[in-house]
Amino acid sequence: EILVLKEILITGDEDEETLSQIESEAKLLAQMNSNYIIKYYDSFNLGKTVNIITEYCENGDLDAYIKMHLRDKKRISEKVIWKFFIQISLGLYYLHSNNILHRDIKSKNIFLTKTNDCKIGDLGIAKKLFNTQHAHTFIGTPYYLSPELCKDLPYDEKSDVWALGCILYEMAALCHPFDSTSQLGLYSKIINEDYEEIDNVYSPQLKKMIALMLSKDSAKRPKMKQIVKMKFFISLADQLHINIGSDKDLTIRISNARIENAN
Repeated sequence: EILVLKEILITGDEDEETLSQIESEAKLLAQMNSNYIIKYYDSFNLGKTVNIITEYCENGDLDAYIKMHLRDKKRISEKVIWKFFIQISLGLYYLHSNNILHRDIKSKNIFLTKTNDCKIGDLGIAKKLFNTQHAHTFIGTPYYLSPELCKDLPYDEKSDVWALGCILYEMAALCHPFDSTSQLGLYSKIINEDYEEIDNVYSPQLKKMIALMLSKDSAKRPKMKQIVKMKFFISLADQLHINIGSDKDLTIRISNARIENAN
């Protein structure tokens, strides 16, 4: 079996926060039990390196997949977009259900297996969030930052939802929803401007989901637990035969929703 060894060099210049972040990733990965999150096997310290062993995803990452379609001038089919979106959503829902913010959801951190199934990886900057506490540390990748992060305001799991909305848009448009030649210009667009509508070749449902997740007002943005309970979401997951994993609570809700739909 081929596995991945993530080797992190310890130079001796790292501050306590950096070392804590490395240890945090290993501990978080060890706790994960979802079909849609990279599987952790082991971690060990060899003095000058911290080593984390995880599963190997043969087909690379979603960023490369999107860029391949852009290079070939070929749209990603809506069926594939929904498949990827549902799988990432279930992984993110699992994290949020365990009070964990990922804080760096982006296409480069979504990995594809040999069967082109999505798994969330790189939990190095994930943060455990208890009760209704809001995170304050400014962190993440600029293209995927939520308006509240750009304004340097406290944030919660809805910033991860915004980032997933950016990925959903990116899969349909083959570009970021907001772009600029400068970081300040990018922040301004994220806070003040609307994104360009995706092509009409895609369904109104896809456009609506993007609009929901990219609501600039976080109060209007749904949480992952609301998204995975949508009848449309559940119906699509059923049609695409997507395994909902080992989350018993989600299994119960989806089963009940299927019964409601049948009635």
